[in-house]
Amino acid sequence: MGKTIRTMLVAVTLSAWADNRADAMQICSWLVESNQPDDVRQLDLWLQSDTDVDFLIKVDGAGIVDGSGKSNSPVTATYTLTAGKAEKAWSFGSTLEVPGAIDETIELHKVPADIFSDTPTPLLAKFAFQRKIPSNEKTPPDTLAKKQCATLK
Repeated sequence: MGKTIRTMLVAVTLSAWADNRADAMQICSWLVESNQPDDVRQLDLWLQSDTDVDFLIKVDGAGIVDGSGKSNSPVTATYTLTAGKAEKAWSFGSTLEVPGAIDETIELHKVPADIFSDTPTPLLAKFAFQRKIPSNEKTPPDTLAKKQCATLK
């Protein structure tokens, strides 16, 4: 293969790679737990993206689980993130008697063309926040507050 053809192939490959990178965006999610009065465990979901993005968010899972049962506040809603700005997208609190568990699943989907349609839309990213809560836990650790990131195209 001649030098000119190899150079052209390298240029085309690099250009395609750059185009793919330009279309990709990163979105990060984290869950902050805190104790509130009356044994309430508060969950705050935070999201951040490196570009402006619209999506359909679905929050589900068993939620806050203890010996008396499961408690959650599932939601499905459209949402918009502004590039570089961390936003609290969802909050929920419930009484927690340790031991217990946290079980939240966050799905980000493409916004439907018709917001009244029940037709599923493509999944863009999925985040799971799950941990066991031991009986001797007094203060929630920052385990779920570590950012989980996904690259979307």
